[in-house]
Amino acid sequence: MPTQVLAHPAEQALVLLLPTELYTFGGTLAVLASIILISIVPGQGLGRIYRGFRIAKGFDIGVAPHLTSLVSTILFFALLYVGIHGPNDPQSNLLPQVIWTGWWVGLFVLQAVIGDFWRWINPWSGLCWLLFNGDAPLLRYPARLGAWPAFGIFMLFQIFLLADIAPSDPNRLATLAFLYWLFTFAGMAFFGPAIWTQNVECFSVLFRLITSLRPVHCGKDIRIGMPGWASFELAPLDMARALFCLSILVSGSFDGLRETFWWLGQIGINPLEFPGRSAVVWSSTIGLILANIIVICIYAACVQGGIFIARRFGTLTPAPFAPAFRTYAITILPIALGYHFAHYFVSFLVQIQYLAATLGDPLARGWNLFGLGGLRVTTGFLNSTETVKPILLMNMAAVVISHIISIAMTHHLSGRIAKTRRDLILIQLFLSILMILYTIFGLWLLSTPRGA
Repeated sequence: MPTQVLAHPAEQALVLLLPTELYTFGGTLAVLASIILISIVPGQGLGRIYRGFRIAKGFDIGVAPHLTSLVSTILFFALLYVGIHGPNDPQSNLLPQVIWTGWWVGLFVLQAVIGDFWRWINPWSGLCWLLFNGDAPLLRYPARLGAWPAFGIFMLFQIFLLADIAPSDPNRLATLAFLYWLFTFAGMAFFGPAIWTQNVECFSVLFRLITSLRPVHCGKDIRIGMPGWASFELAPLDMARALFCLSILVSGSFDGLRETFWWLGQIGINPLEFPGRSAVVWSSTIGLILANIIVICIYAACVQGGIFIARRFGTLTPAPFAPAFRTYAITILPIALGYHFAHYFVSFLVQIQYLAATLGDPLARGWNLFGLGGLRVTTGFLNSTETVKPILLMNMAAVVISHIISIAMTHHLSGRIAKTRRDLILIQLFLSILMILYTIFGLWLLSTPRGA
């Protein structure tokens, strides 16, 4: 006899109908094959492709970034006004749409693939240049602090993003954004813009790290190379930035994990009757912190394990753990970028439509700016396997390719520590196993149902 059943339609409902197990298996095999192929390359064999090739002479951009930063400052305060005086609905308010869709999702990817946009649009550097240009800092920044403040602030940002009850609430977001702007501007005024952005302003530290991944870099010369070629100049990182790299990956991964049926089941919540974010504030906060601690410890153990077996069964001379850990940490960035893209891609396709529609009428007064006032948001591309399948394949390709890039970077950096072919293979053994397991985990995240 007919009876009532509970169903859960979600953005990944159709993805579950696709043969995701085959894609996961194939993606994992691709990573495994890359490990085997790259492991037979001599230690410095990748040096020929991991260097920037000069393609043109650079040019002086002068004060242009400071001028665009001044414009960005004006637009930032205009967004704060819209956030406070605009609609209360986050989907109709321009501030949360610009910050979470345009800035956090879109700019993150563009920064790592195309260019250093943050240098041109950050809302502080232009004003500091105008007010404090050439002035000596009032206070000296304690060198022993290093970039640890930036790492701590980034963790607080992730807790707000993942665990706060309403991170998209326009008034709440406007208040916190203004307080952070004020805090950063005050720090730059007292300690100097350069030292503050290098050690305390977490987003400048974040974007400076991920922008090293892009193939094309402009300076005195315009150079192009394999993705990540410029990252090697940063290695070894200081310990704070090394942990920062790992935290970028872990935070993005946990953002996907906390929405899965598996995680909700672990914290005793029925995924088909999700009670709201207020019920998972502490579980998300504690889970995020524990996830960072666990993954950092596992990664450290893999690095130390590789050094141990390379010394025990190879010819590796005693190698300190800390420099090796700080050297390898930069290779995490491609995976963090791949997960960021894959995790947010579907929601970005939807939210960018809301952003465009809201841009046409930011204060909900019936305006039709730029001809966008009548734009209708559609999610029809999620209703057909013909459109869902390419999205799934793009996400899986991002995860797999990012792991392959990371493997190649790890092999190249291993040449700084190990000199023989045997030592190269041994020192990367546990890191390679971790790469394979994390690939399986990442592809599982893309296909598993979500309930939050």
